[in-house]
Amino acid sequence: MNIFSVNNLSYKVSNKLIIKSATFHVKKNVISIIKGSNGAGKTTLLKILFGMIKPTSGSIQRQFDNKTYELSYVFQNSVFLNRSVEDNLNHVLFCKNISKSKWKNLILKTLKEFNLDYMLSLDLKSLSGGELQLLALVRAVLIYPDILFYDEPTNNLDSQNIETFVKMINKFDSNGTSIIIVSHDDDLIKKLKHDELIMKEGVISK
Repeated sequence: MNIFSVNNLSYKVSNKLIIKSATFHVKKNVISIIKGSNGAGKTTLLKILFGMIKPTSGSIQRQFDNKTYELSYVFQNSVFLNRSVEDNLNHVLFCKNISKSKWKNLILKTLKEFNLDYMLSLDLKSLSGGELQLLALVRAVLIYPDILFYDEPTNNLDSQNIETFVKMINKFDSNGTSIIIVSHDDDLIKKLKHDELIMKEGVISK
């Protein structure tokens, strides 16, 4: 089943075509990677799929089984509250109206699964860039999204953190989350079983 069916989609900024007549499908319950060099239009396409920006022309059919889907988006440079790790994760659950009595167990369960529970008592300022990237992913998946959008996940990740990231993504994929990743990192792409969309100068091919 497809979760997105995109037909003849284009996006223009100041008379410059960023995306040119893209037609493709994104399947449900798989990892889909939008691959291409910097400036190819990958991030713009990801934001359009998420609904953050509207295309100039064309159509997107979202096939969500007639129910409300939970979506999470992780930016290249995520913004956090200037508080502790725990406060940042609590805030997500608060915004989603999760019962406060469940916060601690839910957060610890997710962090422990990937040996990241040491983060819980830390202040955000003490984390490395790579740890912040992993925290952004934990924050995104705490609400068990149906679809996860992730823009350039390997920024600031060393080899050890990349392995942790791959483990996390594979886990969420096996749990039924549909995952759409923008990346130009060939080493990461080789580690993930995925469908691939290749972008070059705004043109997309399978």
